[in-house]
Amino acid sequence: MVSSTSNTYVYNGTKYRQRSEQEAQLGYLAATVASGLVMAALPSFSNPFLKQMKKEHGNNELYKDAFIKSIEISKLENEGLRLVNTTFKDLNEQKLYEAGKKIADGDIKAGLNACYIPDAKIIKLNANKATISGYHELGHAMNHLKSRFGRILQKLRVPGYTIAGLMGTLALFSRPKPKEAKRNIEDFILDNCGTIAFISMLPTVAEEALASHNGIKLAKQAGLSDNLVKNLRKFYGKALLSYVGYAVLTGISVYTMSKITQLFTRPQKIEQRETYY
Repeated sequence: MVSSTSNTYVYNGTKYRQRSEQEAQLGYLAATVASGLVMAALPSFSNPFLKQMKKEHGNNELYKDAFIKSIEISKLENEGLRLVNTTFKDLNEQKLYEAGKKIADGDIKAGLNACYIPDAKIIKLNANKATISGYHELGHAMNHLKSRFGRILQKLRVPGYTIAGLMGTLALFSRPKPKEAKRNIEDFILDNCGTIAFISMLPTVAEEALASHNGIKLAKQAGLSDNLVKNLRKFYGKALLSYVGYAVLTGISVYTMSKITQLFTRPQKIEQRETYY
């Protein structure tokens, strides 16, 4: 039962104060700042991978032959898979990239990344520097072309990112009900948007892990030495850590925004002192 007066009201015998628009705006600002601070920790998850990636440029020839052989073993070329070796077309293009100019596929040309494009069935990488990444991209191709489960995980990536983004938006919505009020599905989503955001990222983490597993399996079949396979596992473990970190920080970020917004917008309980006559 609810009865109200001015900006206060009574719900089930407890008095509450409605929050002002200024408080809601302050909560929005605080939540946004907190989210940015949380996501600022993301480089700490990806930097170990990038550092090893640069070190592995000098070991490229150790992985190259086994990588080419692993493509043959996978028989993915029969499914239409193509390897595209992409490098800077000239020194000027490389200098522009190093100066921070936006160049398409700049990280791939620099040997700092690689990718598999499902629609085109193409693996893009700098084969002169980064074939260590190629096994993982072959794993993505295996997921797409040879594994029903892997293909499902890949299809869940975009919806997962979309849901995570939506949860971030919902986290900033006001909470007009007292905490003790009866909950509905909308309230459940608002109260658990951080957890939902994290869970929505898990298919991406799982697909990345599966791609690495498939890539390492192909590397072993291609005759890559035990020491190099061990190094490959370490390298892909660091790569997976960046995805795990992104999922964790996304969940924490959304959770933090939700809790701060709640703190500034949920009706404030007013202490009622008993009076005796």
